[in-house]
Amino acid sequence: MNPISIQKGIITKKLEESKKFYSQWLGMEVKFETDWFILMCLSKKPDFELAFMLPDQKNLRKDYFQRPYQNQGVWLIFETENVKNFYDECKKQKAPIDLELIEEEWGDIHFTMLDPNGIGIDIVQLRT
Repeated sequence: MNPISIQKGIITKKLEESKKFYSQWLGMEVKFETDWFILMCLSKKPDFELAFMLPDQKNLRKDYFQRPYQNQGVWLIFETENVKNFYDECKKQKAPIDLELIEEEWGDIHFTMLDPNGIGIDIVQLRT
């Protein structure tokens, strides 16, 4: 039997900073929240979820749920229908952009930001 969906989770000590970043810059909403766990979703696609959890939660059974993200080897891709407009709005509001809007030789039109955890956020023009 094949999986039917994929969810993402980031173990971090920066719960509040992460919630603020993903809400402010990517329009995500809090779906569920406790003092050690936050589940966010895209407002127009509530099935697209991203979770943040404090490290060292002793009630979780596996040690890989205990260790915080180590700032390497992960990036998240967000697609948008009009990357130029989204970029202009982010730029105007002084988003933490670290790669300006560019069209790559392979066809992607995108820009990137860094979240509070050091995770690269790639904002890409939706291909139709």
